[in-house]
Amino acid sequence: MVRFVIRLIAIVTVASLPYPLQAGSPGDGPRPRWRAMSWQESHDARQGPETTEKVSNRFKVGPNGTLDISNISGRILVTAGSTDTIVVDAVKRVRSRESDVKGQLEQTVVNMSEHGGRVEVRTTYTDRNNRVSVDYTVTAPAGTSVYAHSISGDIRIANIKGEVRADAVSGDVDAAAAPGATLVKTVSGDASASGVANQNELRVSSISGTVRVNGAKVRSLDADSISGDVELRGAVCDRVTARSISGNLSFEGTLEKSGRYELRSQSGDVHLALTGATGFEVDATTFSGSVRSDLPLTVRSGETGSGRSGRHSVHGVFGDGSAQLVLRSFSGDITIAKK
Repeated sequence: MVRFVIRLIAIVTVASLPYPLQAGSPGDGPRPRWRAMSWQESHDARQGPETTEKVSNRFKVGPNGTLDISNISGRILVTAGSTDTIVVDAVKRVRSRESDVKGQLEQTVVNMSEHGGRVEVRTTYTDRNNRVSVDYTVTAPAGTSVYAHSISGDIRIANIKGEVRADAVSGDVDAAAAPGATLVKTVSGDASASGVANQNELRVSSISGTVRVNGAKVRSLDADSISGDVELRGAVCDRVTARSISGNLSFEGTLEKSGRYELRSQSGDVHLALTGATGFEVDATTFSGSVRSDLPLTVRSGETGSGRSGRHSVHGVFGDGSAQLVLRSFSGDITIAKK
């Protein structure tokens, strides 16, 4: 009885394979191999074949125009070009087995207009049940100011020197080599900025993603995430505020004299790796973690120590104490190191 059941299972298993097993010696040639589809490939196969439609336009705006672009579903990519013209390529994409593909494409409207050097690009749907996404690829003069908004889709802006403000509801947002960036924000996704250098405030934030800032030289930096890490590297700022509820905070950079640096995490570690010799006064507290400083601190009692004792709070001074550090964590460790 047991042998019969095992034999039956073997027959059913072989019959269910996507290709027949052939008898023969290894010299008969390679047998076809079954490959599991990825989740995305499986999803695309169920949705049906992809149909695309391209819409393009050009606007001569000079070296310092403005681009205001809003999308509902799809990617936005803006890079610097070598002319004084903004070139917009929009590709509508839809996957469907239904016969109304043409109608869905027609119901997805890409509006482009220009007035006084300001180019506005909008995606609108005349049917709320539309499943079309639109991918935008834009080249613009390097001095263009870019304001980009997306409901569902990634935004990437690179090598644009004008002001950059980019925000998304669901998607990663990245401003790379963007010295004029002032806002990089997303609700669900990662937010990152690099090469920012201006006298304004830079804000980078996410609700459920990692926040990364690399090489920011700004007057004020505000970075926060609810459930992700906040990583600040190469920062040169007079004021830094970084917050996270359930992520780690890290700061690598130089302190400015008379600068103020406030890092607060609820359940993550706070780590500083400092370059330069700027002195600081530190007020560090954690409820269930420890505070450690690799730099010698003169603590309140007048004694000098490294802060390696595992205490829960330290209030001390390094050097001339010209910068102010306020470090808080509820259940994480706080570390100050020399890079």
